[in-house]
Amino acid sequence: MTNIGKIVATSLLVLMILNGMLIMKGSSAEVEIHSPPTPQIEGEYGVTIDAKTGEILYDKNAHSKSYPASMTKVLTATILDERMEDGEWLTVSPHAANQECLCLGLRAGERMTKQDAMKALLLLSANDVAVVIAENVAGSEKGFANLMNQKVQQWNLKDTHFVTANGLHHPNHYTTPYDMAIITKEAIKHPMVLKVMSTQTTDIKTSRQEKIIRNLVNIGAMPNVVAGKPGFTSAAQHTLVEYLKKGDKEIISVVMKSKNKRSKYKDIQTMANYSFSYMKNANPVIQR
Repeated sequence: MTNIGKIVATSLLVLMILNGMLIMKGSSAEVEIHSPPTPQIEGEYGVTIDAKTGEILYDKNAHSKSYPASMTKVLTATILDERMEDGEWLTVSPHAANQECLCLGLRAGERMTKQDAMKALLLLSANDVAVVIAENVAGSEKGFANLMNQKVQQWNLKDTHFVTANGLHHPNHYTTPYDMAIITKEAIKHPMVLKVMSTQTTDIKTSRQEKIIRNLVNIGAMPNVVAGKPGFTSAAQHTLVEYLKKGDKEIISVVMKSKNKRSKYKDIQTMANYSFSYMKNANPVIQR
């Protein structure tokens, strides 16, 4: 090959390489252009995890400690399911009957089954029923709190500590959005817990009363929501955990310290919509 031929061949090769680089660069630019904006939520703390793997898909202060309020009852229900047999009866003490409400309105000596206790706990968010569970499972609220803390230690959740079974405020009763998501991930492995959390309306019966109760979460009104548990205290503000499914994708979203009821449901949908669309991305979005 002549020198001129070599020069031409080399030039063509260089042009081909440069053209390939431009195509790759253009592809990268196209991906960048179509990358989703970072979703914003109103709550101070939030997380979405893959419900199968535990991978974080969305993170806004996900490891910051805050008060869970009645989201606590997800763990209370899990321990109840593990520690008592189906059909077993619980008896109400004077202390349990005298709790700050939301309540079922129990009286001392009243009895109810494990299944009805779980329904009232998770759907009505009955604080009196939570104490009934604690006392019947562990003998006292303190004993039950020990079981709760043993369980979170078992799951290696180092930023959580529980004091009450119902989530009423205590300065040493706290968790993080991430830890709460993992607690829920473990809870929904229990068929009874998941079934009750997914129920919209049901009837419950005790030895002294029978009534119809509704889930505080309007499951059917929100896309992809399978189950959920809200909470509120003046210290915690509004909190919410939801389990959502879309096709073969399953996620758990948690928002904490939200200013109002409406915003916490909106925040969950914002996180969920983003996570369902981009949950295969290698890098989670972190909102600062």
